[in-house]
Amino acid sequence: MKRERATSSGRLCAGTIALALLLAAGGAATAAEEITIGGTGAALGTVQLLADKFTQINPGIRFTTVANLGSVGAIKAVSSGAIALAVTSRPLNESEGKLGVTETEYARTPFVFAVSTRSSISAITRRELADIYSGKVATWPDGTRIRVVLRPASDVDTAMVKGVSHDMGHGVSEAEKRPGVQFAVTDQDAANDLERIPGAIGPSSLALILSERRALRALKLDGVEPTTANAVAKTYPLFKQVFFVTGPKRPEAVDRFIAFVRSPAGRKILVDNGHWIP
Repeated sequence: MKRERATSSGRLCAGTIALALLLAAGGAATAAEEITIGGTGAALGTVQLLADKFTQINPGIRFTTVANLGSVGAIKAVSSGAIALAVTSRPLNESEGKLGVTETEYARTPFVFAVSTRSSISAITRRELADIYSGKVATWPDGTRIRVVLRPASDVDTAMVKGVSHDMGHGVSEAEKRPGVQFAVTDQDAANDLERIPGAIGPSSLALILSERRALRALKLDGVEPTTANAVAKTYPLFKQVFFVTGPKRPEAVDRFIAFVRSPAGRKILVDNGHWIP
């Protein structure tokens, strides 16, 4: 009898171990592969929407977004393997091109000047922008004080603002000297400031406003609405390029995600959120 109990106990123990191993194997098989993305704030809202749709189709892959890296930080991170995919709003420069990374332009979006939806302003001209930035015009027609939201001197948005007209370079320089001027480090910081500061105006992108459902109004420029259709037709002249940047050893899931972005389902998400595909 004692021998039979021992045999029965041994069988029970072996069965328990086998079941535990089977459950562990099943858990390992279903564990999600994690893809980390970081980069320019102008694109991350739409990229998150793309990632959400992609994971519905591919539940074994999970995306994590790293905020506030910017283009420069994201390129460095993807080249070192710290993140799997970088999103940038400018092409690689010469030194970055030597890091072994690869860039792919996947879309464009109108670059805009924006105000809060609480504002009555809906349009601006290049001449008015130059006067506002230089300080020649300090109030809106309703008497509200104009508050210019600036970006850091090294940021791509600052270069784009300066390129709007011949006088804007001088205007930005004058605005940077003004006491109390608001500097926003990231695209999201700028959007936050434009939403909360009465009378604020500053740069943003149609993609950010739409994908993040911001309480911002993209202003007509010289009478032209900043729509993707007008940008494609080149009647609205300002746009941002957005790029994927991958490292020398990227996961296969990254290639699948980029392929999804180029698919009809991915393209629809881009178009719905203020992009067009060049």
